[in-house]
Amino acid sequence: PASLTSDVMAVTLPEKDPSVVEIKVTTSTPFTTTPQILLNASPEPRYPGPLKLLVILAGVSVSCFLVALDRTIVANAIPRITDDFDSPDDVGWYASAYLISSCAFQPVYGQIYTHFNIRWSFLLALGLFEVGSLICGLAHSSDIFILGRAVAGVGCAGVFAGAMVIISVSVELRQRPLMVALVGSVFGIGSVLGPLVGGAFTDLVNWRWCFLVNLPVGGVTIPVLLFFFHPPALMAMKSSFVDRIYALDLPGSFLLLTSAVQLLLALKWGGISYQWSSSLVIGLLCGSVLEFIVFMAWERKKGMAALVPLRIIGQRGIAAALGESFFLSGASIVHVYFLPIWFQAVRGDDALSSGVHLVPYVVAMFVLSIVAGITATKTGFINPPALIGPVVSIVGCGMLITLEANSSVGKWVGYQILAGGGIGIANQQGYVAVQTLLPSSQASIGSALILFVQSLAGAVFASVGNNVLRNEVLSGLLREKIPGVNVQKVLEVGATELKLLVPAQSLTRVLSVFNEAVCKVFAVAIPLAGMAFVCALGLKWVDIRAQRSETEHIVE
Repeated sequence: PASLTSDVMAVTLPEKDPSVVEIKVTTSTPFTTTPQILLNASPEPRYPGPLKLLVILAGVSVSCFLVALDRTIVANAIPRITDDFDSPDDVGWYASAYLISSCAFQPVYGQIYTHFNIRWSFLLALGLFEVGSLICGLAHSSDIFILGRAVAGVGCAGVFAGAMVIISVSVELRQRPLMVALVGSVFGIGSVLGPLVGGAFTDLVNWRWCFLVNLPVGGVTIPVLLFFFHPPALMAMKSSFVDRIYALDLPGSFLLLTSAVQLLLALKWGGISYQWSSSLVIGLLCGSVLEFIVFMAWERKKGMAALVPLRIIGQRGIAAALGESFFLSGASIVHVYFLPIWFQAVRGDDALSSGVHLVPYVVAMFVLSIVAGITATKTGFINPPALIGPVVSIVGCGMLITLEANSSVGKWVGYQILAGGGIGIANQQGYVAVQTLLPSSQASIGSALILFVQSLAGAVFASVGNNVLRNEVLSGLLREKIPGVNVQKVLEVGATELKLLVPAQSLTRVLSVFNEAVCKVFAVAIPLAGMAFVCALGLKWVDIRAQRSETEHIVE
């Protein structure tokens, strides 16, 4: 159609199939020259029927649940693992190896899904996750276990990003908010239930089954994608395999990977293993900043062929979606990581009970995420839930900081519902925003960027919360000068071991210090939710019901 033609676009109709439009795009700007891309699209894209779509969604949801579960399942298994390997000094790496590799490889998968077959790219990521799980389950040394966690993290990075891409090519845009909410909620539930499931496996069977269970369950997805999912040929670069590898922007990937790893290591070690003023921590932070500057310069040179195209993240709507996703994920990780600590340290729960007591948070997040998805689908706008969610969460976060050791069940249940429900309302809107604002050829990059900022937020604010907790407990115990309490030992033991270490006559005062410290951590989530609201104000008001045809997307 005439509305699609311009000085950089030529439209021809092939004689063999008049229903297919071949759009040949060549762009050249002072900043970038992109390769010629052929975009084959039908005026009316074909989507799978209801039954086939249900099977596809079930398959990818299972995989998303497993990779989310694997992010936190190790928490309650760590004591038993360190006993088996006699490796207390490696404790920090058991979770960090997974988190760092997962975070660092997110943008890379965005380009992989752009330049390679969606199905096989997803199965590659799932395969890496399964191999990593197998290594962990069979490991007989701490080093091998850490290697397995790192490999599983690389696979994890591609599974959820791939799920979002599969949804984008299997579901009409106006129906995507609900589908994204469903799959995203499954991911959120898996993350929250990880410690509960890990504790159950560790206590009832063996910690190795925390990882071996991924093999048969994750294998369900393989036949689903092989027989039910048929990715459309939305974009095919007329180039060799080597050229497509080159198009992945490997130098940019390396720069971002090393910058992210240095930042995460500095946040992990700073204030815990090393002083913030130590040469190691300062060196890591400086190295991370310098490499990030070089990375940004390289990305500017690469233009639209970059790992993170600056023209994409420079769009107001995309930047707002990334910002809201970052801050909401930070608030969520503060709750998910430190509510169990409050239950265990202050209320005296065991690991399994603390997981059960987190159920209100999980249920609220899941239910209200679905409600928000239905609302966005019906109204056509993601802005209302994106704005309402942070406000509700701010109220819940404010309530959480008032918790005390003798708070009633109604209080800690109700506060969790508000805090978790608010995040559930808004947390999935970022994915819909990038899929709405970006053309199909760039949707996978947008989804990967959302995942990257969410993973980065998890790593950053888990470390921030840990530092706040440690510093507040330390200052509180030193201020109270409680007799018979060894401050250093209190900082080293787990939350459930406080009662064994502290004299009975001093326990109430120590628990009061812990309660105050954890509430200070909860307070970190308040400004994060507030910043999420500010970012949501920048989202564009786009009616997803008035979806443009896939043929109307112009590849820049």
